[in-house]
Amino acid sequence: MNFRNLDGSIEFKDNQLTKKIVFNDEDVLGFVLNLKHGQTLPAHKHEDSSLTLVVLQGSGEVQVEGEIQKINKGSAVLVKGREELGIPKVDEDLSVFVTLTPKPKNTKFSKEIS
Repeated sequence: MNFRNLDGSIEFKDNQLTKKIVFNDEDVLGFVLNLKHGQTLPAHKHEDSSLTLVVLQGSGEVQVEGEIQKINKGSAVLVKGREELGIPKVDEDLSVFVTLTPKPKNTKFSKEIS
């Protein structure tokens, strides 16, 4: 079994979002993404990987293929294959747990941002 406590992965910075890797193996990439109020995540794709996003705390908006949905603690989002994902608005400091399967080949996706 592979177990992690996510509390240590929730870290905010005023000047940029943070990304803390939780799982990184040959099949799955999992991380916590933290955005302060007013920060955004530009729309982007994840190769052919499907992505799940679960809000741990905070609130804002998620955009999938141009469609915007409000999110808050407990919200879950599934983004399939080559769909485009972004977080255009953060209303309250936002932490989300993200998994990508299969793990993207491009190593830029598995780099931490501190």
